[in-house]
Amino acid sequence: MAKLITKKEYKKRRIRYQIAAGLSDFLVTLAGLAVAFVCVVLIVELINWLRGDVGHTFGLFGSILERTLRTNP
Repeated sequence: MAKLITKKEYKKRRIRYQIAAGLSDFLVTLAGLAVAFVCVVLIVELINWLRGDVGHTFGLFGSILERTLRTNP
């Protein structure tokens, strides 16, 4: 036979589930914020890398183009 629970037990159980649900929501929110922070840091690092590399890359292509134009009149 099924066990009957009192209103007091029901309220106590419900409060526990609400606390667990709230805590899990909080932890998921923190994890989401951490992932967003990591993404922002990676984007900033990518932009900094591109700024430093663009000059070198275009300089390399420019020197290749310059050598090509000098050897082939």
